[in-house]
Amino acid sequence: MKQSNELWIEGPAGKLETILEAAPAARAAAVIAHPHPPQGGTMHNPVVFHAGRELCGRGFTALRFNFRGVGRSDGRFDDGRGELDDLAAAVAWMRQEAPFLPLVLVGYSFGAWCASRLAAADDGIAAFVAIGLPTIYHPFEELERLGRPVAVIQGSDDQLGGIAEVEALLSRCRPAGRLYVVEGCGHLVPGRAAEAGALVAEACDQIFS
Repeated sequence: MKQSNELWIEGPAGKLETILEAAPAARAAAVIAHPHPPQGGTMHNPVVFHAGRELCGRGFTALRFNFRGVGRSDGRFDDGRGELDDLAAAVAWMRQEAPFLPLVLVGYSFGAWCASRLAAADDGIAAFVAIGLPTIYHPFEELERLGRPVAVIQGSDDQLGGIAEVEALLSRCRPAGRLYVVEGCGHLVPGRAAEAGALVAEACDQIFS
């Protein structure tokens, strides 16, 4: 039986609101970063919620959290600067709780931008999985030099990151990244959150198999 707990962890701008889904006999840990805060992104986003639940079901202890200024987290939106520090604090907390587990970063859209930068700066991150990679805003060139497993879950009609562009980026990664497509969906994958969350878990399952 999994255990789900609402927790507070100390972040650089104050307390961060989190939910931990602890898998029994976990084989890995995951920290999940939500979409753009001013555009309504929270840790309760349906895709983020389903990703956490599916990961836990596959043996990953999963932590979702609200960036600064979101929900009951302290602080104010900082356009990706302070949010990167928030993510680093969440990762540090998870490492204290599960020091012997490999850790994967999962990020959705804005969360993927934060997670890709932290993965590039932290050699201890075992893998990176993105949902809705917003390549029209960021080149994500750091992924090409990451040298660790990368996977992307992308809507076939994602207006913020075309499939061809994402495929080209993943082909330049070493090892080559893997693409999982949610057919017929745009960036928000309306009505398909459970499917997108299951693909996150499938990608992590394959990485750590």
